[in-house]
Amino acid sequence: MGKAQKRTFKSRANPLGAATVPGAVTSVQSTDEVPALLKKLAASDANDRAWAAASASNLLLSDDGAVRRMLLSNNVIGALVERLSDSVPDVVVQASGALYALAAADHGAAVEIARRNVYAAVQTLLPRLASAIDGVIKGEEQRDGACKTVLLTADNAISLLRVLCETVPASLDQINDMALIPFLVSFFKVADRLPATLVQTAGQFLHTLTDENAAAKRALLDHSDAVDVLCGVVRATQLGAASADDTAIVRMLAGAVLMNIKDMAIERLEDMDDAPVEEARIWEDMTRAVLQVVAGFIAFDSHEIAARALQLATAPPPTDIVTGPEPSAQEAELNRLGARLDYVQMALELAANIFTDEGATDADAAAIDETVQTADEDAGNDASDDEMAGAGSDDEDVDSDGDSDKEADQDKDTDFDENDMNEILGNETVAAREAEAAVQQSVLGLFIDTILPPLLHLAEPTAAALATAGNDDDARIASVAADFAALHERALACFNNFLLVVEESLRPWFTAHGDSVAKWWHVLVAVAERVLSAGPPADAILDPVIGCMWTLARGVGGAVPATPEHIEGLMHVARTAATPGLRSKAVGVLGTVARRQPGFVDTNRRIGLFLVDDVVGASLHAFVQGERVAVEPVAEALDLLFDVYSDAAYDYDAPVFVGEALLPRLRQMYAPMRRLAKSVDRRTRRRLRDRCDLAAQNLRAFIEYKAAERRGA
Repeated sequence: MGKAQKRTFKSRANPLGAATVPGAVTSVQSTDEVPALLKKLAASDANDRAWAAASASNLLLSDDGAVRRMLLSNNVIGALVERLSDSVPDVVVQASGALYALAAADHGAAVEIARRNVYAAVQTLLPRLASAIDGVIKGEEQRDGACKTVLLTADNAISLLRVLCETVPASLDQINDMALIPFLVSFFKVADRLPATLVQTAGQFLHTLTDENAAAKRALLDHSDAVDVLCGVVRATQLGAASADDTAIVRMLAGAVLMNIKDMAIERLEDMDDAPVEEARIWEDMTRAVLQVVAGFIAFDSHEIAARALQLATAPPPTDIVTGPEPSAQEAELNRLGARLDYVQMALELAANIFTDEGATDADAAAIDETVQTADEDAGNDASDDEMAGAGSDDEDVDSDGDSDKEADQDKDTDFDENDMNEILGNETVAAREAEAAVQQSVLGLFIDTILPPLLHLAEPTAAALATAGNDDDARIASVAADFAALHERALACFNNFLLVVEESLRPWFTAHGDSVAKWWHVLVAVAERVLSAGPPADAILDPVIGCMWTLARGVGGAVPATPEHIEGLMHVARTAATPGLRSKAVGVLGTVARRQPGFVDTNRRIGLFLVDDVVGASLHAFVQGERVAVEPVAEALDLLFDVYSDAAYDYDAPVFVGEALLPRLRQMYAPMRRLAKSVDRRTRRRLRDRCDLAAQNLRAFIEYKAAERRGA
């Protein structure tokens, strides 16, 4: 179990709708035109400099590799960095936009931009931007012309630093030295008076900067009112004229930053001798508030949006516009949908990380365990009291009337059945209610009530993700398919994080909610069936689905409502999946389901024979014949077999392990298993080699154990 994998934000084209430079070129007839273009970057005429910067940006992002290489080899990056200090805002906005777009598109270029000391150039630019933005806020400038240029320049500069922070790790120290926290926080202070997209850009960078960066966390906590400002944004229901979605994104980014610094803030409070209780409560309240914001943001009809995205991607491009750097209305809407999906993925990542950190606190686990234990103790104490009372009654009855022993015993039994058992059941019911109340008051309860319903909806595959999976004919279609497939994968990963936390720390909750377990199992089966119908290209979605099924099955000791059809489907995946990892997960689900008892002998027989014959036996046979085989599923299957048949007392052991003669089959597999283990290169795959060696050793020990077990029977 771990936090969601850190992700990066996608670049956006002209988020503030800035106009491009008239006449800026998007292509050249030959590379001979490049030197003249570069020369204009240093021209005395500001219009020429702006034109050259815009043209360079277009050419750097074009498909003409020769022109791009010539621009880079002729120091276009150095020239653009110099233009960040230009006295003319129109030149600066084009230079900053070109550098940002180039860094976002080309990692090598990002490294070169960082090497050219772009930080110093941006550092000198920031005071000018802050002063100009302050003028915008005070109404000294109108939101067109110069105002729009200032806002877009700020967006470009912040985005450039964020991309460098994400893609060039060595840049982090220099960015920390720039002391950007006050500048970035200032956007949240006036979030209701600036374009939401600009505040979002600042929030993206602040979130990235404070992620596992102690220096930035300290700087933010040391800022006089940063925490109060961010908390205020999270609590806000509307930010100026921003749309509901844009408001939610800004609130969510503010919350994400707060969650990044929460651990350090709590540590500081714990180090204080007289820390106010209210300070700690603020952070707990913020955690809940952020989850509420996330829940509202991810609650939308993904199928409807997918249908619209697919419609836009498959529609013919408009013929009444001139091709240029500006996107068409069709492309702009697709970009907006893609940006929203990007933020939804961030919301899911945020929810997963909050639950990983907060959802299984010691207090929650203790509350549930204590109520369950209390119920057991109450039942035991009531039974002991009854035994003592019964003994006393017998003595009295013998003394008074020896002939009434049998009748007294009958009365005693009747009293236990009707009164004592009711009392025990009542205590258990009270304990269950107390446990449920403890859960509902925790982050676990909030997650279950507000996050899981929309989360499971987002896990359902959309037509955009499946119908076009693997389609490379149209870049727009392929991009839409990738976006929605990533959305479903992220939703399933978030759900799996939830299941892992409950499995590891709150397993009694699983036991008490068999109805939820059954519902989730059927949801996952439906998702898997839908994905399987799309064929191998959708395996990227199938992998996390099977992973969720495995975690869920482990959490309840295999007690999931797996039908014979479900089992056959999992066997199909275990046989045919493209990757050893996915095949191993399917094997894992099957092996976990096989442990269910009592009363599931036929299920165990079907799975046990499959693991022994189809997974281990068939793979070892193919290996002996000289074929290449995936070793991961074999090792996984053996580990599961050791657990499933570890005790002769299990109701399925005699009819299946003994009755189906699995021990002789395993004996025949030991030698080839040792050879298979030795075939794994220890230098390149050490962990897998160690696991296979251990599986072979355990197989020998298991064979000896089961043989001795039968002899002693």
